Amino acid sequence: MPTIKALIKPKLLVWTRNRAKVTLEDAAQAANVAVEDVQAWEKGEEAPTLNQLRKLAAKYHFPLAVFYLPEPPQDFAPLRDFRRLPKAEDRSISPNLAYHIRNAYERRELAIELSGDLQERPRAFPLKAKFSDAPEPVGAAIGKFLGIDNAAQMQAARQGRAFGFWRRKLEEHGILVFVISGPHYSVDLEEMRGFALAKEELPVIVVNGKDYSQGGKCYTLLHELTHIILGESAISNGSTGKFGSTAEVGEIERFCDAVAATALMPPELVLSFPQAKAPERREWSNDDLRTISRAIGVSREALLLRLVTLHRATWTFYNEQRSRFQEEYRQTALEKAQGEKKSVPIKRPILLMSWNGRGFTRLVLRSYYDQRITLNDVSSYLGAKVKHIPALERAAFQPAD
Repeated sequence: MPTIKALIKPKLLVWTRNRAKVTLEDAAQAANVAVEDVQAWEKGEEAPTLNQLRKLAAKYHFPLAVFYLPEPPQDFAPLRDFRRLPKAEDRSISPNLAYHIRNAYERRELAIELSGDLQERPRAFPLKAKFSDAPEPVGAAIGKFLGIDNAAQMQAARQGRAFGFWRRKLEEHGILVFVISGPHYSVDLEEMRGFALAKEELPVIVVNGKDYSQGGKCYTLLHELTHIILGESAISNGSTGKFGSTAEVGEIERFCDAVAATALMPPELVLSFPQAKAPERREWSNDDLRTISRAIGVSREALLLRLVTLHRATWTFYNEQRSRFQEEYRQTALEKAQGEKKSVPIKRPILLMSWNGRGFTRLVLRSYYDQRITLNDVSSYLGAKVKHIPALERAAFQPAD
């Protein structure tokens, strides 16, 4: 039987590999050929077989149809929009992270299209701030805009639903929130804890589900929200500690951390705990930090950092404790990773709801109810088999607790 060659333009091979952030070596390994073969394909000296092209498409996380476009798209370069952290240049973005960024853009564009079909224009996100603003008023404005009630926040924290509480609040106010979950296309926390698409309408926040702590994901969520308020798309990989990194980037991260801390831990809430009332207090026991942080739904490190800004702890004490926190996080992550190998896999509908979020899932389902799209479209847009759609429907439209 003759081998079927893929009749595609070489420039599409180059474009897709570059967009996917895949090296020649990794592309060759995926297609099970030599590097020289991939180079020959990209120069137009040879052509891959259809099977080899399918392997490249899977490696690059692009649909096969993209390789058959007449020309590479000229206006699709989402990675250029992002401010990166120090020493994290564009070329260091992993293929999996590049895929998630593209996917976030695509789902946002789809959401705008579906909203238009429903004759609903997404409202412009109203909160704005400048880097020169004081963080405390910005954080307070977030809490007021989202309608955060301290008692409801603490109830959600007690029930282990802190992240779900904050996520739902953001989704109710016109922000799409996606979570990278499951083993497929995972991204290391060292590379990305979250990123934001700072758009006027339907801004997007993506959170890395590898952060197993409710408090850690909450902090990332509010940190990325601050980037949206600043009008700055960004990729973040965690707090800068005492914010001593390079000048401008370190200051921006410091501002976003300070705003997130104020929104999550307003002064009246933190100072309502008996342990925090004494203004002369400078050091804290692990038990006291755990008691308050669990009650609010944040990490002990985030709480201690907030206590520093409220003059209830010192930078010296915080810096002494931070290395201990970091080692505990590392050990917890290792234990979770080992436990996942032995545990029962998470049900597909739960993963899909985490991945898509309520806002996006509801919009897709409402478009189906309005007969704007087909059931196959719903399956494609949500990445779900038809049999999983009823479970997603129940989860998407269930009322808040």
